[in-house]
Amino acid sequence: MMLEEMQARLKKAEVTTQEQLEQLSPIYCLLDFDKDDFCKLIDAIGIDKWIDSANRWERLDRAERELTAKERYIKAKARLEDLEAERAELEAVINAYKPM
Repeated sequence: MMLEEMQARLKKAEVTTQEQLEQLSPIYCLLDFDKDDFCKLIDAIGIDKWIDSANRWERLDRAERELTAKERYIKAKARLEDLEAERAELEAVINAYKPM
């Protein structure tokens, strides 16, 4: 979300700098709410409370990205092992074939 977008959606709170927006970005990504709903939360709770906990949300965002990467790695590794097994089976069929 752009700074201008957020400023237009907020009713009570005020995001004035790009730095504030960057601190709110991990929270926005993790909560995965609609822009309007997210801005309503900021208005209801207050921007200071969100920014005070920005480091914690950043850590959660980083942990989420690391977990996603690890899950993709495990899935890809299992798929690769399956492909290698299938390749060995196919090579065995090819090598066992003897033309008449």
